[in-house]
Amino acid sequence: MDLRQLAGEVLAERPLDTDPAWSQWSLSSLTRFYRHIEHGEFISRDGKEIHYGLCRPNEANAWVVISPGRVESYIKYQEVALELVAAGYAVAMIDHRGQGHSSRLTTNPQQGHVGQFIDYAEDFAEWLDHLRGHFQAQPVFLLAHSMGGAISMLYLQQVAGRKGYQPSPFSKAALSAPMMGINTAPWPLWLAKPMTRSLAALNQLLSPKRYWYAPGTGDYATEPFAINRLSHSEARYHWFSQMYTDLPAIKVGGPTNHWVAEGVAAADEVVRLAHRVEIPVLLLQGDQDIIVAAEPQKRFIDQLPNPQSRLEPVAGAKHEILMETDAIRAPAIAAVMTFFQDDA
Repeated sequence: MDLRQLAGEVLAERPLDTDPAWSQWSLSSLTRFYRHIEHGEFISRDGKEIHYGLCRPNEANAWVVISPGRVESYIKYQEVALELVAAGYAVAMIDHRGQGHSSRLTTNPQQGHVGQFIDYAEDFAEWLDHLRGHFQAQPVFLLAHSMGGAISMLYLQQVAGRKGYQPSPFSKAALSAPMMGINTAPWPLWLAKPMTRSLAALNQLLSPKRYWYAPGTGDYATEPFAINRLSHSEARYHWFSQMYTDLPAIKVGGPTNHWVAEGVAAADEVVRLAHRVEIPVLLLQGDQDIIVAAEPQKRFIDQLPNPQSRLEPVAGAKHEILMETDAIRAPAIAAVMTFFQDDA
């Protein structure tokens, strides 16, 4: 059976996420689809192993490239890939360095860490150049979440067509809750910036071979659903949380001080260089998101040169818009599909 036909059948069986049957569907039918994903890896320019997944139906109208957020593995995007394949797209998904099944960067594999934030964007460029033969002449769209949004925008702004990498293949980009400003509560951003840089410098001085977690963070721990900051969907929240129990190797906890310093600087850079992003951008913004800041997202959109770019508020959404409950998530997914289909 062709992968698109299988995706359509599995999608037709999907209950509402508020139905207790959704959990069984995710473990049986969704898993049946996921078994057809092709898993690959490549070695980056600095020797890191970067993992990725491909969903390739026999006939596809276009490609969608997924750039996940911090701590995420691409296996979290099974349901999103299912919907895209059923709609006629081929899908490519990456595990950014330091998370998922890709190479870890500190002696503690649960630490969220990166040497320089631009390293993510250069991995992304290498991966896309590796996939060019699969894309051929088809349209290629970007779907990125949170940190993945910052990575992909840095790729467009500073890496694509530069440093020996090929020009960007993307004709449009949809960003879910992109990281263009980090919520540093309980510390205000004006204090968190110098504090984090100072802690990172002190860490380098006192313990250069052992990175420190940012204050208030540590190894992976699941928040109870009742107080979680990510999604209103209890079924989806428990589904992706269970992955860390089933696959402990993909666990990522809090970020290091160095990662926070790099992340804050990178988010500022993404907004400052917004004018370099020439393709149309759809930015989905959850009105209950307390993970990333909303105001820099608006400044980013306001500076984009393409008149088709727009900010789409998602009423009731927490940070994980693509993992939200159906009533919130469905309109957001529909907006992304419509945005892409205009060119597919």
